[in-house]
Amino acid sequence: MRKASGSVSMKQIAEEGGVSMMTVSRVLRNESNVSPKTETKIRAIADRLGYKPNRLVRGMQSGRSGIVSVVMPAGHAIAPSILEGAYAYLHEKDMIMAVDIVHGNMGERALAEQSKVINRLLESRVDGFILLPVNEAVSPLYFKEVFDRKIPLVLVDRNTTHFEADFVGTDDYAGGYDAAHVLAGNGCKRAVLISTGDFVSTSRLRAEGFKAGLKAFKMKMVAEVVAPNFTHNADLIDHELSKHKGQFDAVFGIADRLAISAWHSCQRLKLNIPQQVKVIGFGALNLRDPRVALSSFDQEPYQVGQNAAKLLVERITKGPWKRKPKAKSILTVPKFVEGTSCPAL
Repeated sequence: MRKASGSVSMKQIAEEGGVSMMTVSRVLRNESNVSPKTETKIRAIADRLGYKPNRLVRGMQSGRSGIVSVVMPAGHAIAPSILEGAYAYLHEKDMIMAVDIVHGNMGERALAEQSKVINRLLESRVDGFILLPVNEAVSPLYFKEVFDRKIPLVLVDRNTTHFEADFVGTDDYAGGYDAAHVLAGNGCKRAVLISTGDFVSTSRLRAEGFKAGLKAFKMKMVAEVVAPNFTHNADLIDHELSKHKGQFDAVFGIADRLAISAWHSCQRLKLNIPQQVKVIGFGALNLRDPRVALSSFDQEPYQVGQNAAKLLVERITKGPWKRKPKAKSILTVPKFVEGTSCPAL
């Protein structure tokens, strides 16, 4: 009969299986180097007896809590899919994912809250962090205790400029370049770029890639509209596009929300899409606007989350480093998703 949950020890399993406690421990921690026959027998006994691992005891023995913290800014468009991907991998590895939200997407206030969240999580003895930074220019001082304690840190979506850390995200430069390629292939000659400037790496790299593509495909950039953030930019985009009406036949928004605002601005200016103006965004998100079927680039955020979790677990498994390991960078190539605002090539 199955015994009550939590009342079974590894010693009981070892005695019934006629093996050592070390062998049982290795099997139940998925670190087994015993024969498949012995492993099958131990798992069958553990299941029949209703063995449940004591995470507290296991953590004291291994020096690990089995908890990974994921810190994301509230309202970030691809954060939910990144979380899903990370959770799927961590669940498979029998690790707990603790999620904390930072209110605000950019700016000093969001940065201060992010730092506060990280310090609070350090008190909880997490094994590692997956972090989507609110500011790419963040000082390494914000993460000093993380580094001092040799806790693995993987950044996602946005990289930093002031220190090196493991990074998993999208090849944003390639995506911007490909946007120019698609527009040029559709006969476009004069483009407007809508970005958020250099504040975050995603905007900067997509803009740089797009400008390089314009040069390569002999297109002219009529204007670059720099929005202060990813939302509430309708008036600004309306004003800027109206100044250049008749001068452009393409718009690239480095994020879908910016591209959708441009779409509506073009409609108000009586510019037909895609006949007169072709519009491309970035993110391929379902933003619940039935009036817009935006052509965009899919960042595959679920895969980004999985890749980030896998890299973090690798760092955790190797244990504390004597010398900080060289930072790894894993980039997914964005894929063009055709909507009605710009045909595929």
